[in-house]
Amino acid sequence: MMPGLMELLFLLAIWGIVPLGLAFLPESPPLRLAKKLQPGAAAFATVSFLLPKGLLAAGLALPWLGLNGLVALGGLFVLRSSLAAGVPGLLLLAAMFLPPVGGVNLVASRLGYALGGFPEPIVLLAAIHFHYTGFAAPLLASLSGRSLLARSSGLGVVGGTPLLAAGFIFSPVLKAVGVGILCASVVGLAAAQLTQVPHLPRGRDRILLAASSLAAVSGMILAAVYEHGFYTGRTWISIPTMAWSHGVLNGVGFSLLGLLAWTGTRRARTP
Repeated sequence: MMPGLMELLFLLAIWGIVPLGLAFLPESPPLRLAKKLQPGAAAFATVSFLLPKGLLAAGLALPWLGLNGLVALGGLFVLRSSLAAGVPGLLLLAAMFLPPVGGVNLVASRLGYALGGFPEPIVLLAAIHFHYTGFAAPLLASLSGRSLLARSSGLGVVGGTPLLAAGFIFSPVLKAVGVGILCASVVGLAAAQLTQVPHLPRGRDRILLAASSLAAVSGMILAAVYEHGFYTGRTWISIPTMAWSHGVLNGVGFSLLGLLAWTGTRRARTP
């Protein structure tokens, strides 16, 4: 089986987004172990997408869920110090605690199980969502400075992510509210990133961070249009189209380019 676009977006998360993001999380024994195990867990998850859905594919996805659990356990190790750091520390904790939800959805997707009664591609989309909006976005918010805009936008992302998930289960109105909060928060985060662009030491990283911000705004406009169409019963943008547009803008544009910019900046500032 050849992976489709949504599968490729998830593979980008486990091979690109997560390894880049782990470098910015507070150190702890579970996190150090997670960094060592990440390539192996990602390889098993990759093979699972080459197999038909079932017990074997789900079993190969389990190590990635275990890796998410290790990162979350690392969050417990640094819980007190992260909370003492204020909102930036809280955002880092969110980046550590939210991805296991995506790991559970990954295993359910590879098993072919309609988790919560939802069919595919909703289950796989949830796995993708909790590795980008649940991991990369709060991490980028924490890296974007201590301005009120960065802090409030980051908190909006952290609050809107579970609210959107709850909306899928309980209420279309709640889902629409979650999408609205996320769209506004990510746009705010994009603006906060733009304020940081002049302060980056390297031109390449400034370009990457600016491109990340522009991609975030474009992706959130598409998300708002899609949700409005869904809520009003008009199919303006299909899920496959959203994967090619919003998914690529959010995954490759916003998340990957943003993390690459901060990774380059971190290396440039390290003696």
